[in-house]
Parts: sequence; structure tokens; C-alpha cells
Amino acid sequence: MRSTNRLIGVVAGSVVAIVASGVWAQDWPQWRGPNRDGKVANFTAPQSWPAALTQKWRTSVGSGDATPALVGGRLYVFARQGDDEVVLCLDAEDGKELWREKYAAQAVTGAAASHPGPRSSPAVAEGKVVTLGVGGVLSCLDAARGQLVWRKDPFPRVVPMFFTAASPLIVDGMAVAHLGGQGRGAIIAYDLTTGDEKWRWDGEGPEYASPVLLTAGTTILGLIPMATGVSYDFHTMHWATRSESSQWWASMAIAVIFGLAFATLLTLVVVPTLYVTLMRARRWLGLGSEGPGSAADEVAAG
Repeated sequence: MRSTNRLIGVVAGSVVAIVASGVWAQDWPQWRGPNRDGKVANFTAPQSWPAALTQKWRTSVGSGDATPALVGGRLYVFARQGDDEVVLCLDAEDGKELWREKYAAQAVTGAAASHPGPRSSPAVAEGKVVTLGVGGVLSCLDAARGQLVWRKDPFPRVVPMFFTAASPLIVDGMAVAHLGGQGRGAIIAYDLTTGDEKWRWDGEGPEYASPVLLTAGTTILGLIPMATGVSYDFHTMHWATRSESSQWWASMAIAVIFGLAFATLLTLVVVPTLYVTLMRARRWLGLGSEGPGSAADEVAAG
């Protein structure tokens, strides 16, 4: 009980801290912000900070560690209340509850039993709210009214050892999440509107890291003109090659292009290939931790 009360205070305190600033300079629609990098764009620090923040309102929302999302003056909070996982939509100005949606959550067992609340932060985009529950249930709600659009549980009661802790991602009209557990899982993309499965990669189950969007390809393409010395002269209104200004940046652009290309190849091809090869070799040699009696099976059975 002591641990649960502590978690309730943490979530409620997070809501108060956001609202106490009183400035909606930028939405915070998902885990670690708009670009999932923990950065606030165009922020100007005040000349002097107040000695103490003024509390505008306070409300208890439940237990958990999911970061509230702030979009259009609304706070979307994902927490646990009793045996249910609950999504709350609050008015950021006064804390008034606008809507709520809940469902029966899986019981948290084993080493994580004293920490039953959701760890995955909600993602809000394109008029939808997507949440990933502690038991791996992926839900999509209408952000305006809170109505359930669709709900998926492709790997029932299969979770990592300490349960689910990866935040979903909304991109290109899809909800993307790493679902399942050790030895049985997949990264799956669902159509945000219909819930239809668009694609999946089932090379390995999740651990506790959240997916991010890699844009190395577009960055490389954008730097190619700089690397080749091609530029546009706005004074004479024509294309120029090997101009004096482009020569300053060519070497840096080439270094960035090759660095990104190498890192992308290493991240998306070499490391996954070596990892999958190693895991298959361990299973073939009988050294792997997967299979009957593994931690994943014990959690699923619990």
C-alpha cells in the first residue's frame, strides 16, 4: 500500500508541475516531447525564475509512471485505478475531467507486483490517443470524446519480465508499438483509424525501450547537394557549382553523410543480424533462456 500511495502522488504531482507553468508554448504530445528527444523548441528562459511555483489545481489520477501528454490545452493521463487502467482527459487550465475510458487490466505479478501502474506514456496525434497498458494491451481512443476506436492484444498475457514499459509511436497514420515478451513478440504497425494491421517485424520480443523514428535517409539526401558543391545563388538567381561558399561546407557534409550511412547500416543491418544469429545459435546449442520454463512463460502463466 505504501508503494501505491507513493505512485499516486508522483502522477498527481506531474500534472500540477505542468499546469503550474501557466504557459502553453508548445504541445507535448508523446513520450519525451514532439520529436521524442526531450527538447522544447523556441524556448526563451525568463530573466529571473520565481522562488516558488504557484499551484493552480490538484487532482488524484491513479498510480503509474506514464508521462501526461499535453495537446491543445488538454492533458491526457494514463494511470491505474484499482483493477482498471484508465485514460483521463483533463482541462489543463482548471483540472476538470472532460472524459474517461477504462478497461480491466492484467494483474501484475512476480517482482513487479508492488508496481502495478502503467509505465508507457500515451501518444496523441491526428485526433487520436494511443496507450499501451502494463499487460501489453494497445488502445486507440478518440481524443475529443474518449470513445474507443479499437483495442488490440496480439500476445495475450505475454509480457517482459517486469511487464510492458515501451511507449507507442504515431507516424504516417499508423500506431506503432513493440508488443509481446521474450521469445514471442513483434513490432506491429496498426492503421490509426481502422486498427487494421499494416506490417509487423517479429524478429524479437520487446524489452523496455521505446521506438523512435530514424530520419537518416532524408538527412543524407538533403546534404548531397552541399557535398557535391551544388548551390543556388539567390543574387543572380541561378544554380552554381563549386562556389566559394559551398567549398567551406563540402568536407563537413561528406563526413556527415558517410557517418550517418555507416551508423544506419550498423544499427539497422549489422547489429540486428548479429543479435538474431547469436540468439538462434544459443537456442540451437541449448544455451538460450527461451522456451518452456523461461521467465516469459512464468510471467504469462501468472
